[in-house]
Amino acid sequence: HVFTSSGTFEVTQLGEFGSDVEYLVVAGGGGAGGGGQSGGGGAGGLRTNLPGVVDASPSPLTISTPFSVTAGPTSYTVTVGGGGAGGPGPGQGPGSNGVNSYLGPPSAPNGITATAGGAGGGLTPQAANAGGSGGGSGNGPGSQTGGSGNSGGSIDSKPEGNSGGNAPGYSSQYYGGGGGGAGAAGTPGPGPGGAPGGIGVQVAIAGPPTASPVGTPGPSGNGWFAGGGGAGGNTGHQSPSATSAGGAGGGGTGSASGAGTAGTFSTGGGGGGGAYPGNSGKNGGSGIVVVRYQIGSQQSGTAKATGGSISYYG
Repeated sequence: HVFTSSGTFEVTQLGEFGSDVEYLVVAGGGGAGGGGQSGGGGAGGLRTNLPGVVDASPSPLTISTPFSVTAGPTSYTVTVGGGGAGGPGPGQGPGSNGVNSYLGPPSAPNGITATAGGAGGGLTPQAANAGGSGGGSGNGPGSQTGGSGNSGGSIDSKPEGNSGGNAPGYSSQYYGGGGGGAGAAGTPGPGPGGAPGGIGVQVAIAGPPTASPVGTPGPSGNGWFAGGGGAGGNTGHQSPSATSAGGAGGGGTGSASGAGTAGTFSTGGGGGGGAYPGNSGKNGGSGIVVVRYQIGSQQSGTAKATGGSISYYG
């Protein structure tokens, strides 16, 4: 059950394999800062109990606590967070945080919340926001620290994201810091070669990596989510790179020669920063919620719940 917008996951009956379901919950990514030399947006926080998910370390990210549902029919709330707005170009300000995503009971605290991605800092003010993954710092006078990640705390000691990159003040390259991703922190500015966003993580929950219908391509096939946005630069100081790559998993590209790109829809990717002078930061990508459960040993059968876009595989 793939949710690219908010809705309801309603369990009609339990199958022969019990009451536990597997999930992916990704919040909306943060918007990049504006004005140029700005920080990339942090990716939305990512939570999953799918076995085998790791970050770039590689350290396990799989939450071990089971997520059990009951039949009734019983309804579970699904909230898919939107991406944060990019900062204004002429105003040179920071971006805005994304929006949390949630899966769980409508009025109980024991659901799964992924925390919104933190906004990237602008040319001024340069400060970045904390979030599921933190935004990168803008690059102006004086050093600045990227926003911290994992703002929603850990579940089973598993984090939901990483910090944005720092910017140590003006230099020959003039890049801000890259936004943090679910798989790694954002790259510190000012370069050289730009300041890429942190890589996301691969979660093959809706199909195998060779044919995942959700997520983006990455180093090992499809199904990548929550990449940080690349930092913005300066039109007069592009060498040796005019771009800062977004992290695999939907992070937007930052630019040193114009406008960056937005985070990818339904990935939680952070927005990319634009170039000085005057380019605005780009929006973060919206989040996603995916729920799956086993119904049989063959690729056939009947869904035991309603909600979202339903598909079968395996």
